[in-house]
Amino acid sequence: MKRLWACLAVLLVATLIAGCAQMSAEDIAKKMEEKYKAIKDMKGEMVTTVYVQGKKIVRVTKFAMKKPDKFWSDSENYTIVSNGTVMWIYDKKKNIVTETKLPKTNRPKFDYGELIKDLMSKNNVKLLGSEKVYGRDCYVIEATPKNRTFYVKQKLWIDKEYWYPLKIEIDCGLFKTTIEYKDMKFNTGIPDSFFNFKPPEGVKVVEKKVMLPKKLTMEEAQKRVNFTIITPRYTAGYKFEYAYVFKYDGNEEVILHYSKDGQKLTVVESRGYHHTYLPNATKVNINGTTVEISNMFGINIARFCKGNISITISAKLPKDELISIVESMI
Repeated sequence: MKRLWACLAVLLVATLIAGCAQMSAEDIAKKMEEKYKAIKDMKGEMVTTVYVQGKKIVRVTKFAMKKPDKFWSDSENYTIVSNGTVMWIYDKKKNIVTETKLPKTNRPKFDYGELIKDLMSKNNVKLLGSEKVYGRDCYVIEATPKNRTFYVKQKLWIDKEYWYPLKIEIDCGLFKTTIEYKDMKFNTGIPDSFFNFKPPEGVKVVEKKVMLPKKLTMEEAQKRVNFTIITPRYTAGYKFEYAYVFKYDGNEEVILHYSKDGQKLTVVESRGYHHTYLPNATKVNINGTTVEISNMFGINIARFCKGNISITISAKLPKDELISIVESMI
């Protein structure tokens, strides 16, 4: 669920940049938070159209959301409902409902100011004018990445009252996508009971348990992996709290969690180099080691290899402090 709200936050940021170009980043951040907080619940219909190699694929999904963690969606093949503590996924073709009790976790707090600064630094944003979409007044904006190696051009129609995108056109080069939000309604007071799902009669219900990994000490984590965990000698004042160990498909991964004043620093280590794409990364040489550094929504990320161990560090830290942590591990 948090990913959905994160995506909404990013889109809201883009609109404010376009509509309030004369304002400072701090002023925009304040305005952004006011508008975001004003949305308590919403419902409507999402129509996604994808054009790939001349083919047109259309998917229609009805949805509703209520902050902070309630969600409902209904499409041709699936109904997905969550009341914040239980999630139901109804597979209409298989006629099976999967019921999952959600673990209690601390939800991250998004820094809207950092989101805005991130988007401003990485995109050229242009206000094209105003149009009506489904009877609602909208701003029309265009966002084009400054870094052409990560090219996703967007055109957005933004509701002037709630700063919510009613239509989005995305051009990734290889394919184009249009997302339209129809019959949108905001703050209608959707009752909590709406997000409790009752399986249709005769449908098989399968209970699924989600178990959070056990929090480990550094010594316990080391005993569970077949490689030597590399710990930073310098942590910018962050203190080690616990480690997680994951094993899947013959791979092993350890995540070290550090904290300071409510902020998190994570170090992820696994055997072998994983060639996943790190958006907008720049490469720097640190003591003979090539290090990729990127920034995503206020979080600085560094990725490098030491021997056959792939290491990724992420934290809301200045770039020079992140580099100091990398230097202490090389």
